[in-house]
Amino acid sequence: MTDTVSQVISCVQGGCVKDSPEDNPFNIAATPDRPEGGGTPMTEAGSTADPAERVRAMVGSADVFLLIKGTPQRPQCGFSANTVAVMDALDVPYRTFDVLSDELIRDAAKIFAGWPTFPQVYVRGEFIGGNDIVTEMYHEGELHELVEGIAS
Repeated sequence: MTDTVSQVISCVQGGCVKDSPEDNPFNIAATPDRPEGGGTPMTEAGSTADPAERVRAMVGSADVFLLIKGTPQRPQCGFSANTVAVMDALDVPYRTFDVLSDELIRDAAKIFAGWPTFPQVYVRGEFIGGNDIVTEMYHEGELHELVEGIAS
C-alpha cells in the first residue's frame, strides 16, 4: 500500500489534525508527488434524459465507475479523496462523475444504488459500496480480486 493511501485511510478512520498542508493526506491533489492515477472525469453537456437513465449509462460506461464529490484531481471531500487514492493504488482505469455538478444526478444516484451518501463505487456495473466498504475491501485484498483482469 502506498504511503498516501495509508495516510488517507488512517485519517478517514481515526480523524486527523495536521500542522501544515503538506502533512494533510486530504490535500493529496495539491501534493507535488501525487501519482496521476487512472481516473477520468466524465461531463455531460445539457442532457435532458431521465436522470436515472443517465446514472445507468454512466455506471455502464466503464468497468470501474465512481460517483464522487469533485474530480480525481480535485476531490471535494475526504471520503472521495480516500476512494480515489485507493483506486489509484489499484492501478486500474476508472471513470468518475462529480455529483456536486448536477443535483438531479446526485438525487437519482442515491435511489439507483439504494445508498444515501457519496462516493459510490461500481465495478462492472455492480454497486460495491462507499468509502468505508471499499477501504475495508482494499485492506482484505477483496478489491484487488474484484478488479482483477481490468486492463490498466
